[in-house]
Amino acid sequence: MQLISIIGAHESLRFAEIEDHLSSASTSTISKRLDEFEDAGLISRTQYNEIPPRVEYSLTEDGNEVRTRLEPLLEWASTAE
Repeated sequence: MQLISIIGAHESLRFAEIEDHLSSASTSTISKRLDEFEDAGLISRTQYNEIPPRVEYSLTEDGNEVRTRLEPLLEWASTAE
């Protein structure tokens, strides 16, 4: 849920920027979740042919819909502590 929310709060993010927001998650976990969300059609991965290579992640239309539906739950969870 946090990954969708973090990417949705920005137009697009690079992997290192996502890692900065999720410092408690391992690199492999973030990578696996990004792959799963891309396969599910929630995240778009854009690779640029540059040196060094640049990859950016953004939400698809379906991903934005999921984010919109998750926001109230995340707000509630943050105040329920």
